[in-house]
Amino acid sequence: MRSRKKQYLILFVLILSLFFLIMLSKNFIYGEDNKIYKISVIIRGKSSESWMITKEGIDQAASDMNVDVSFITLSEENNLDEQEQLIKREIDDGIDALIVVPVDYEKMSSSIKSAKEKVPVVLIESTVKNIGNIPYVSCDNYELGKSLAEEIIKAGNYRNNIAIFNSETSYSSVKERCKGFEEVIKESKNNYELWDTSSDVLEGIEYVKKRVKENNIDIVVALEPSTLEILAQAKKELTLENEEFNKIEIYGVGSTNKIIALLEENIINSTIVQNEFNVGYLGVQAAVGLIKGEKISNKNIDFSIISKINMYSDENQRLLFPFVR
Repeated sequence: MRSRKKQYLILFVLILSLFFLIMLSKNFIYGEDNKIYKISVIIRGKSSESWMITKEGIDQAASDMNVDVSFITLSEENNLDEQEQLIKREIDDGIDALIVVPVDYEKMSSSIKSAKEKVPVVLIESTVKNIGNIPYVSCDNYELGKSLAEEIIKAGNYRNNIAIFNSETSYSSVKERCKGFEEVIKESKNNYELWDTSSDVLEGIEYVKKRVKENNIDIVVALEPSTLEILAQAKKELTLENEEFNKIEIYGVGSTNKIIALLEENIINSTIVQNEFNVGYLGVQAAVGLIKGEKISNKNIDFSIISKINMYSDENQRLLFPFVR
């Protein structure tokens, strides 16, 4: 009887030892994969609707890849000093990697270079000057600009007056879009001008209304979402003064809820939308890859031209509302 009890005890100890050995080996083999990485994402402005879809992609990637993400906004739009201070703070706090939407193509170059010497860095939406070996996640903004100009020409515009309004000229993305747009539009018989406008909504609306009234403008163009919203609101207010202004065509970039509603109202003719969910997701994926020592190349994101005619297609609905099941 005692012998049998002794055998059971030995068997129990062996099973228990085997269990612990298995657990230890799993931790040894998979320990790196089970580690929770700390990644900070610092955007170039205040928390706004225009970043919602990108954040959804970031959050999904964080869930899939065992990442603790801090999504950090600025207290005001394009505050260079604040973004530089936040980058330093997050690195000092011991993050594993950094994802940045730089506020300025030229002025952020030094800060990004310094950050890269301490932690892996990924840039999304815009890049910085003279740093070519940092992974960059965005669409081809030069091609986007060309596609926007081609869309205007396809709509039958050949001898019209076009005004391109810029409120954010410090972003590499906007610079590239503008280059691509000009490359195509200058080969057409349309006349075009580049006008800088305020990023302040009320000031921007009044400026657009003034310039449109003073000039025989047929088409207005925006190269980023906030300016597109300003152009649309200016058109609505001008149309209340004179129905003739309703003929002005608007083309731009972005997919906020307001822009989508303005498409439905026929205030905006067409907008170009990059897959912002993928921008966020692939940004985190690239950061995790860098942490693990992988060689990461730039990620080129698709974009689509959306108008009232095609906005209800399944593909474009997924692009506009990726987290609606």
